[in-house]
Amino acid sequence: MFAFILGLITAPAAAFLVVAALYMGATPSGWGYVMGVVVASAGLLTKRRRRWRGLTRVGLGLLLLVASTRLLFADGSGLHTLRLPDEGWRLANRLVDERDGTLFAAHALMLSGRLPRSDARDFVPALESAFARLRDAEGLSATPAVATWLGLQSPGSFDAVVIPPEGNTSPETAVVFLHGYAGNFAVYCWQMARAVRAISALTVCPSVGPAGDWWSRQGEETLERTFAWLARRGVRRVYLGGLSNGGVGASVLVGRAAHPGLELRGLLLISGASSKVPPPRVPVLLVEGKHDSMMPARLMREVANRAGRLATYVELDSGHFAFLDRHEACEKAIASWLLERERDARP
Repeated sequence: MFAFILGLITAPAAAFLVVAALYMGATPSGWGYVMGVVVASAGLLTKRRRRWRGLTRVGLGLLLLVASTRLLFADGSGLHTLRLPDEGWRLANRLVDERDGTLFAAHALMLSGRLPRSDARDFVPALESAFARLRDAEGLSATPAVATWLGLQSPGSFDAVVIPPEGNTSPETAVVFLHGYAGNFAVYCWQMARAVRAISALTVCPSVGPAGDWWSRQGEETLERTFAWLARRGVRRVYLGGLSNGGVGASVLVGRAAHPGLELRGLLLISGASSKVPPPRVPVLLVEGKHDSMMPARLMREVANRAGRLATYVELDSGHFAFLDRHEACEKAIASWLLERERDARP
């Protein structure tokens, strides 16, 4: 009787997961989890019938098979999700595909009407395209979003996406890219790394928590420990960047967090900056969507105007998610700016 009652509870959840997987186009591992739940639920509901009693075991076995496969192989070919500063990794971050959870949340936000049309016009298609490019390049990869939403991030033990440059095992230049609201996602870090490869630099994207509150004490300590980890690896030059809330945090922390062994060469602010702090004393690139309602373009222009000759301002025909739906223009602007900074820094 207990098994049947449990089946009555899990069956609606299984039906919902099937509909969600169909609607958003789940990954193979996502479908594996869904079918495991469906089969296990069917087994619970039919446990009294002798010929169906093995369904529950089959469903649970399928769930175990999918989880084991991801634990063994979800690391990416050039993208690694590490726990810093000890360079370990968390099992939880390998269990689910980032695409499934992110697209589920994106569709939910779109259906709820919480995203303004001016910002979300091409959001979901652009996100799907980004994940397709990531999968083609990296295969199965882990995501720091799982540990972030489990509340596991702290300055003493935080996840970071680390992407080394092609063919350069010991780069002396790095770009530290701070995530925005909702947490750290490998897809955004990978996209930044595509632009960063123009200068053969290391890309590191640390995690602070779902709110992306880098201006907090926890955020500042996490960035300081990221800088210290880079210095121990032989990095000597660093660019600090951020997306949305990460851009706000980067513009605040550029005057607070530092490391004596690192030369700060510039600031990269994508769809986010603070106008309440003194203008940066280093070159700054600001990339903004003209129709952004979450971080209005007028505020980004104000930050650029205050920075004066140190600022390079790029405005795109997009909303808050310009980094996704105008990824080619963003990549070109970031790569060009980084190359120019490196040329200017040469003796």
